[in-house]
Amino acid sequence: MSRLLKIARREYLAYVRTVGFWLSIVALPVVIGVSFLAPVMMMKSAHPERLAIVDLTGQAFGPAVAKALVEEQNRANARALRAAALSAAGPQAQEAVRKAQERAGDAAGREALARYNPNAAARFKPPSAKAIVLPAPSEALAAATPREAGLIARREVAEKRLDSVLVLSGRDEAITLDLWSRNLAAPVLENDLKTTVGEIMRERALARAGVSAATLKAADDLKPAFNSLSPKAASGEKVSLRDRLPAIVGFAAGMLLWSMVLTGASILLNSVIEEKSSKILEVLLSSASVPEILGGKVLGVAGLTLTVLSIWALGGWVALINVAPGLAGDILAVLLGKGLVFYFGAYLVGGYLMYAALFAGIGAFCESQRDAQTLLGPIMMVMTIPVVFMSQAIRTPDAPILAALSWIPPFTPFLMPVRIAGDPPLVQVVGTTLLMIVTMIAIVTFSTRAFHVGALSTGKVDLRTLIGRITRKQVG
Repeated sequence: MSRLLKIARREYLAYVRTVGFWLSIVALPVVIGVSFLAPVMMMKSAHPERLAIVDLTGQAFGPAVAKALVEEQNRANARALRAAALSAAGPQAQEAVRKAQERAGDAAGREALARYNPNAAARFKPPSAKAIVLPAPSEALAAATPREAGLIARREVAEKRLDSVLVLSGRDEAITLDLWSRNLAAPVLENDLKTTVGEIMRERALARAGVSAATLKAADDLKPAFNSLSPKAASGEKVSLRDRLPAIVGFAAGMLLWSMVLTGASILLNSVIEEKSSKILEVLLSSASVPEILGGKVLGVAGLTLTVLSIWALGGWVALINVAPGLAGDILAVLLGKGLVFYFGAYLVGGYLMYAALFAGIGAFCESQRDAQTLLGPIMMVMTIPVVFMSQAIRTPDAPILAALSWIPPFTPFLMPVRIAGDPPLVQVVGTTLLMIVTMIAIVTFSTRAFHVGALSTGKVDLRTLIGRITRKQVG
């Protein structure tokens, strides 16, 4: 045991002392952070579209469109405030903010949020407006035809005095929108303007048919009271965000294992190939047994991978507590409440040992990275299959195909953490776990023999020769 731990310590420190290790710790969170923040940063840094509306309808469509855009922006601000309340303080705060908004507007909603989380209320910034409506050029307003107004709009946009110009023409049910925009690929306001004008046309058509504005507003405000209920909910009835979190956390656990396997595989392969080519493996074999060497390498790389993931998880947890403490508390309650942390831990350990031992055994037969890629290609393709189904398991954890795939040991540690949130039958939980453990023991035994044979072999080894040598336990 002491030799195994010494090998694990050597393997661990060999990478921790490198500059690349610390750069990798910093680089990936930065890349992920930029990927998530880039759309938000672009939206916040983008200037509102300078929009002018040229109304040639004679039916006051222009003022109605401008008013509707302002109202939509106000609704977007209200939705953003409720979303901030949910992430910062939970569903109760969100409901309080909603009621305050309905009673006295967004200012009252922000005061309601401040009672639950003052920091979140102080940090909240409403989303930037998509557009500001500017006066249209007088020449365009005086145009006799849409074509004439379009030429003026084209000039204003081309000379960058305006970002977009909307020319409205026609009457009643035959309104035409001509949008001149600097954005050739996808005008920012295109969908919003089409929807807005369509709503105005609908309202006016109903008004001409004798439907009053009050009746129309009352009809638009009609919404059913919807309750999502389930006997599996914590309350026994109404489904809350906390009830949905286990599946999301399970998905994160599956992706965590997948990341560990990918990271550990490359480290194990590089280590084994490097030590084999420099004859260090032969020296190790003269002073330690194969199980000690293989176990030490797997344990050392596991410690290395867990160190990286722990640093990332700690940083993410600190950020989550500061940004959304309510959500952080719900996640902690989910992990500890039903003992899911033990399920996730068992699948994490079993899955990692299964794949790590296999990669280490294969690495012992490789003379170069090219050889390793040839042997690992089929394994990596197999590993992509559970990832495809993991996202589907969040919504339908009891689907027959997922239940069947969960019984395949290489897929079990990825799929079962997601499905466990749906309370699968006990026979599936116990059966798949036992089968995974049996398979893990078989793979570790096979990989130990493969490591012994491969560590002393020379030259390129194809798959048929590899299996033959392991079976006969001979060195060719």
